[in-house]
Amino acid sequence: MTVAAACAVAVGLFWPHDASPHNPITTTVLFNREVSKILQQKCLQCHAADGLAMPLTTYAEARPWAVAIKEEILDRRMPPWPAQRGYGDFSNDLGLTTRERDFLISWIDGGVPQGDGEPPPYADHSAHWMLGDPEVVLTASRGVTIEPGRPVGFTRIVVDTGLTQEKWLRGFDYKPADKRVVRAAFLTVADTGQYLGAWTPWHSTMQTPNDVAIRIPARSRIAIEVLYQPASAPVVDTPRLGLYFAATRPAREMATTVIEPQSTSSAGATAPRMTAMFVLSKDTSIFEMRPELGPGGRSIEVKAKRPG
Repeated sequence: MTVAAACAVAVGLFWPHDASPHNPITTTVLFNREVSKILQQKCLQCHAADGLAMPLTTYAEARPWAVAIKEEILDRRMPPWPAQRGYGDFSNDLGLTTRERDFLISWIDGGVPQGDGEPPPYADHSAHWMLGDPEVVLTASRGVTIEPGRPVGFTRIVVDTGLTQEKWLRGFDYKPADKRVVRAAFLTVADTGQYLGAWTPWHSTMQTPNDVAIRIPARSRIAIEVLYQPASAPVVDTPRLGLYFAATRPAREMATTVIEPQSTSSAGATAPRMTAMFVLSKDTSIFEMRPELGPGGRSIEVKAKRPG
């Protein structure tokens, strides 16, 4: 009888309970009005049907995750943007503004009201070429199979451009075949090491500034380092890459500089600090950076020291 009673208590404790729909409402922030707009702008690129994580498209989908959403945004883990605030603005910054964070917290702490009417419809543009029809569309010769239980990690895919003459790249649009397993992708010219840019679910295209382009030699291949996560069932990802070229040679060429660690100092037995420096020979504009942390790395700090 004691065992039976203990089992009954355990079942009572861990059996899922529906949240009460009669929580006291103490906020004017509504899901169908303010919250759905914030989620569409900052979250649904990953949190939608067939996306990387659980969907938050509708009130019914988002309501059970309210407390978890609060924890994630207070710890600044979601939306994912690890750069320290206050050191410049970035075009691919998906982080919440103070106003957006306040709205979400007010909605959650105030009883998660839904509101009347319908929220604005969510338009998923991931199936469209966001920069218009590409001049060239490249498709991987064979797909990458992602098995359940596979650890998160990179897979290198190399595609042949088929170019018979030199071209000047002004942009690209990358499209995974299955968004459920792809966290990010980094593109380079395989034969020269020229970095082309990155893809994430919330920043799917690269477009160079006016009068700037990247040289793509004839017969080049493009290497794509894809960061995969496992799915619940086997998935085959056969990505496509759309390329956009400049009509003529641009006024300025984009080039890649790789800064490797040059020295190591130890602030303690468990906290080595690696440093590197690169001297620019002429005035330079930095268009994109790709920091790479080695095993055990925790953070990267980049400083620009001017001549004066």
